[in-house]
Amino acid sequence: MKKLKYLSTLLVAAIALIAAWLLWNFYTQSPWTRDGKVRAEQVGITPQVSGSILQLNVTDNQRVNAGDVLFTIDDTPYRIAVLNAQAQQAKAQAEVAKAQAEQTKAASEARRRRNLSQNAISAEDLENVNTALNTATTNLAAARAGLGVSEAMLKHAQWQLSQTTVKAPVDGWVTNLSTRVGDYATTGHPVFALVDSHSFYVLGYFEETKLRHIRIGDPAQIILYSNQQ
Repeated sequence: MKKLKYLSTLLVAAIALIAAWLLWNFYTQSPWTRDGKVRAEQVGITPQVSGSILQLNVTDNQRVNAGDVLFTIDDTPYRIAVLNAQAQQAKAQAEVAKAQAEQTKAASEARRRRNLSQNAISAEDLENVNTALNTATTNLAAARAGLGVSEAMLKHAQWQLSQTTVKAPVDGWVTNLSTRVGDYATTGHPVFALVDSHSFYVLGYFEETKLRHIRIGDPAQIILYSNQQ
């Protein structure tokens, strides 16, 4: 009986020692830490055009989806710019048409004069028609270049007009919102930010002795603690 009691005590002591060793090994060698922080990327909502904010569709901490309209900027000057650019394009198109007609006429006259016999046209007259053709061709090229510039200006004006409607680039939550309707939004200056809902990650700080047990691709278990834990 005494021997059995002795063996039982010995077994309990052995189990306690093994448990203590496992616990000590876990706390000193296993890669775990309480020093961790949840992080997420923020996306600044920065307008591409300047103007007064006419409509604000969100509140602070509101959940939004990519593509949702966040706010709109007064588009009056940008609509006027589009109309002006369209007028300039129409003018440039008319100038191209005129230059094309003059070049066609000059080319036709040059061909007619070249087909005449040398006795019917002087060298000076032939030189004059060739000069007129060259001038008409140069004018046509310049008119086409001007049309290209006007088309580029129209596209830019249309793009600026489209930027008066500011949309969410990602899914997330509105943060740092202090803007109100009537505030002036400036190109390149963030109005507020979005916390990207797809960018959350945990940053953990480990002791150097535990780093050698961590490998890329290892599974990780994360437990989030509240204020009561």
